[in-house]
Amino acid sequence: MDTSNTEVARKLREVAAAYTLKRGNLFQIRAYENAATSIEHLTSEIKDLWEEENLDQIPGIGDSLKEHLDELFKTGKVKHWEEVKKGIPEQTFEFLEISGIGPKTALKLAKLGVKDTKDLENMIKTGELLKKGISEKLVKKIRSGLNQRFYAQTGRMLLPFAFAQTGKVLEYLKKSSDIEKADALGSLRRMVSTIGDLDFSVASKNPQKAIEYIVSLPGIAKIIEKGEKKVSVALASGLQLDFIVTISDSYGALLQHFTGSKAHNIKLREVANKMGYSLSEHGIKKIKDSSKSHPELVSGSKMPKLVRHDKLLISAKTEEDLYKILGMDWIPPEIREDTGEIEAGLKHNLPKLVELGDIKGDLHIHSNLIIKSSHDVGANSVQEIVKEAKKLGYKYIGISDHQPSQSEHNKEQMIKVLQDRKNAIEHINYSQRDIRVLNLLEVDILPDGSLGVPDEALKLLDFALAGVHSAHHQPKEKMTERILKALANPCVRILTHPTNRLINQREASDVDWIEIFKFAGKNNKALEISSFPERLDLPDTLVRQAKDYEVKFVINTDAHQINQMELMKFGVSVARRGWAENEDIINSWDLKKLTSWFGID
Repeated sequence: MDTSNTEVARKLREVAAAYTLKRGNLFQIRAYENAATSIEHLTSEIKDLWEEENLDQIPGIGDSLKEHLDELFKTGKVKHWEEVKKGIPEQTFEFLEISGIGPKTALKLAKLGVKDTKDLENMIKTGELLKKGISEKLVKKIRSGLNQRFYAQTGRMLLPFAFAQTGKVLEYLKKSSDIEKADALGSLRRMVSTIGDLDFSVASKNPQKAIEYIVSLPGIAKIIEKGEKKVSVALASGLQLDFIVTISDSYGALLQHFTGSKAHNIKLREVANKMGYSLSEHGIKKIKDSSKSHPELVSGSKMPKLVRHDKLLISAKTEEDLYKILGMDWIPPEIREDTGEIEAGLKHNLPKLVELGDIKGDLHIHSNLIIKSSHDVGANSVQEIVKEAKKLGYKYIGISDHQPSQSEHNKEQMIKVLQDRKNAIEHINYSQRDIRVLNLLEVDILPDGSLGVPDEALKLLDFALAGVHSAHHQPKEKMTERILKALANPCVRILTHPTNRLINQREASDVDWIEIFKFAGKNNKALEISSFPERLDLPDTLVRQAKDYEVKFVINTDAHQINQMELMKFGVSVARRGWAENEDIINSWDLKKLTSWFGID
């Protein structure tokens, strides 16, 4: 039985959909949907938490759901869930996996005789779906959802999940006296947004004992390969782990070789060849006398001493040794992509990248202050958020709830809600002085570029964050105009999750980013780098590009639960991959500088 987080969340959503179709209790429906969302965002396997009797750690999992999950993991099915779904055509639930299709539409398709997803694709191509009475607008929406399915079929993990799984493996490895060093490799060490298999380097004086220890890792379902220096295993979850074992003297060479991107390593080999060396995971080979072109390598340095002998292998215990031998500074793993980092390293001109410890606050956190909001409500009170922020060492936080729902508030009611909210935040600031709580709001950018909150209400805020939450795929020109119009409002200072992508789920919006960057740079509008796992948005490539236009960024978590405030490190990794430094990141500034830039007291 597939017990992955994705599969368990899918089962919960099916039950929620069944309750919806049978007009079940609204609170039951929301309970299942919230539980599914929480499980999707876990950085641990839910089955592991169940085995450890830690399901209480998952927000939204009450006693009833705990009992159902216990039954699922013990028997492979849940009797109650099967009863709830009874009478609903099976293909209904298959259609729910297509973006843009809700329970009612899915059931309608099933009742029209659509057999499965493949049949649905054929009916769209032939026009049969239109003939069956489905509107052209809905057909277009379904087609768009079908086109996006490949994003969910990449087989790549989101970075935070891979990071957490890697942490468990490294913790296990470092308990062995036969393992001196252990690190993650490849795209994970470079902190790429999605990860395939997990790769590890291991240094040991006794490789065979290290390998025996590795294959005793808890949770292994299958040993795929076991050699003298390499091990590949598959966990019960299906995740593959690959290990490369070496001696300490060449560990730096191994770590470097299996960390950099292919392009980075090719360029580095070209540099080495010009200097008379060849590179491999074993070290550096001196293939000709390079003392005249690089005399500092022979004596007077702390690096490994070279002996003039053709093809001598020079071990590199650390990456710093290897890069130093090649005459350059150590290059942070996140930027080893051959985008100018090697040239900068040779000139000793690498950027001083922002670090997690530099972050002094989070300006996008959702609380439970606005109950009838336009989108999902935060799970925690402002007081609980403040307490968590203190633990993280923050100096300020921004409470940036979604705006009041337009369908449930008229203009006057919206102003009243935000006035009451402002009073509540001011009271919190008066009652504690350790952390400044900023009165912010995440406002919807409507399809025409107007904002979902009237200006009179916006003026009650310290400033507003604005983001696109609907009609994500308008034509490029229209989407660009839409964002520029919203940013032109003087109350709006931050554009949230700018590209609107959802990794493995939804493509980014088509936008003229140069126009956005120019406007933001000239008008003191910050672009968010969202740390949320499915977003990691603005992506690193656009961060690097935006820097050329003097754009400022803010790294936020978009946390809806206080445990998500710890996601900040992933936004920082995006900023680092985009070559961002402290001066580029607003929330690495102290409170005085930050409030001055935003023009607030």
